[in-house]
Amino acid sequence: MTRSASALARPREPGTFLRMTGSRWWQDLDTAVAAALPAGARVLDIGCGDGSLVDRLAELGFDALGVDPAAPARPRLVREPVEHVRDLGAFDAVTAVMALHHAQLDAVTSAVSTLLRPHGRLFVYDFDWQAYDDPAATWLTRHDSPDADNSVTGWQREHGDLHPGTEIKVALTAHFEPLLETRRPYLARMLKRHDLETAERALIDIQALPALGFWITARRTPAM
Repeated sequence: MTRSASALARPREPGTFLRMTGSRWWQDLDTAVAAALPAGARVLDIGCGDGSLVDRLAELGFDALGVDPAAPARPRLVREPVEHVRDLGAFDAVTAVMALHHAQLDAVTSAVSTLLRPHGRLFVYDFDWQAYDDPAATWLTRHDSPDADNSVTGWQREHGDLHPGTEIKVALTAHFEPLLETRRPYLARMLKRHDLETAERALIDIQALPALGFWITARRTPAM
């Protein structure tokens, strides 16, 4: 099996952390957030996992909090799903890193909207498992463990219970105005192979590989 997000669709026990947490997933997004927001802005990271992005945003001078039912018990992290949190106040921005493809989209996007100030920003990094194709399977087979099933059929079987990118983007439009969408690598980060990311990005740019990853920057739509 590939090292992927399929475990995210299953219930988690408190105190366990997902493989998709950690700096390899939010790397570079922290820079984008820092460039878009004023110093001291309040930022909420949903599905924060081990809290590493919260720590990084605090280092950058933001008032950062994280929510995740599996978060460790420590300051700045709330061990609740975002749709259940109360009394956190309003935020200038929300980050969602690999947090939406397994979520209850309507409930989560509605909750995020209520937590954001008017015109607050949402920064999303997620992936579209339906974009995986034969070239992606060939590339992944070349770099992954030989006992992994990286066929298109195997990938679809493993990821079929997750939201595809199209569903995530449609759900966002109910509460947010998309401002920018950027194609991003995914497979190298899934493999924990930072050394392969430049090559993956180059192949995406010449359309020799699909871009499974995507960034979306969106703005909260004012309530009517």
